[in-house]
Amino acid sequence: MGALHDIIAAVRRPSAVCLVAGLALVATSCTSGLAFVQDRRLDITQPKANKKLSLPVTVSWSVHDFRVTGPDGGASPDAGYFGVFLDRTPVPPGKPLTWIARDDRQCARIPGCPDTKYLNDRHVYFTTSTEMRFNLLPDLGAAGGHETHEVTIVLLDGRGRRIGESAWYTTFHYDRKGS
Repeated sequence: MGALHDIIAAVRRPSAVCLVAGLALVATSCTSGLAFVQDRRLDITQPKANKKLSLPVTVSWSVHDFRVTGPDGGASPDAGYFGVFLDRTPVPPGKPLTWIARDDRQCARIPGCPDTKYLNDRHVYFTTSTEMRFNLLPDLGAAGGHETHEVTIVLLDGRGRRIGESAWYTTFHYDRKGS
């Protein structure tokens, strides 16, 4: 029985080593390109999360270690302006705000589309200011008119492309019936 045990142990050791090495390889490949560092360049100062608000709603933020230049054509990860998304997912890292129209065949046929109005109609905004005021909110059709809205802010470089994966958001409540 001792010889059989030694043979099984000899077979298991390399298999276990291969399994651990394989898992380590898969685990490191899954995180390729992701930044697991908290980005502290932006802080949303108002509204506080989950606060009940009435119209108009003003979202404001402070910025640190980021130079606000606007759309100057630059590609610096430390300078540019802000993309603001109301009740929608932001564009992926490296994509411009116009990415929103990528599948819109009608927009593709119109010279100059997508433009600012097109983006705003889809609750996508850009600004060099550190606040944005919403006079109207999309009707989410929530039961009883009690809606939860989310605003997401991303950094854009001077070409209008999203910088990295960082995004800052806040949620707030709006009572459409009570407005």
